[in-house]
Amino acid sequence: MGRKLAMKNFKKTTIIFFLGVFCHYALFSQSGKSEDVIYLKNKGSIRGKILDKNDNQVRIQTNDGSVWVYALNDIDNIKQEKKFGGYHYKTKSFAHFTELGPLVAGKTTVEGVTTAAFSFQTVNGYKFSQLAFVGAGIGADLYAIQTIIPVFGSFRGDISTTGSVLPFYFADLGYGINITQNSSANTDFKGGLSWAAGLGIKIPFNRNAGFLLSMGYRYQATSYLASGIEKEVSYSRLAIRAGFFL
Repeated sequence: MGRKLAMKNFKKTTIIFFLGVFCHYALFSQSGKSEDVIYLKNKGSIRGKILDKNDNQVRIQTNDGSVWVYALNDIDNIKQEKKFGGYHYKTKSFAHFTELGPLVAGKTTVEGVTTAAFSFQTVNGYKFSQLAFVGAGIGADLYAIQTIIPVFGSFRGDISTTGSVLPFYFADLGYGINITQNSSANTDFKGGLSWAAGLGIKIPFNRNAGFLLSMGYRYQATSYLASGIEKEVSYSRLAIRAGFFL
């Protein structure tokens, strides 16, 4: 009874803490400001504040205080764009996510015993905009008596496109391959439907990569055959993850 109560308190504390962090960054992250961007004919670019422009050249000062001078013949285009918390994020590109963390739940094992579980996953795909990423992922969910390899499609995106910290959403759907070793010739473990959904925050290190935290609901259906009788076991978990994105 004490162990069950402790698990419930742990889950409540974790949820409250994560939601507090999420709301803090979602509401108080700095709004983006405008910056000048010079696009060069050699496909390079430089960002900052244009100090002077004439018929021959352009002088621009970058965020570190450096002043650069470019001839107009070397410039392809000059624009003014929003900068997001000091970083200009790529809008269309390949993207990668690696995440790991605990799967928190109560009595969900075959024997009805409260246990901890651990999950790892990696997702690769294409970001069509900051609002929409589509990719495919694979991972490993380590439960007390079962080991599942989820293979899934992932759809995610940033809820806000400005700020030094970005809140994001995710939704995953796929199939969990059960690789649990059979304990006897009369036992056979099988996988099933797997899906997850939740929210998180991304904290960029630069315009290409950063750290992330997420929390969501994760469901995994499994079954096992024992002495000719098939029994269904489903895992409903609170997934708390930390990781990085590229």
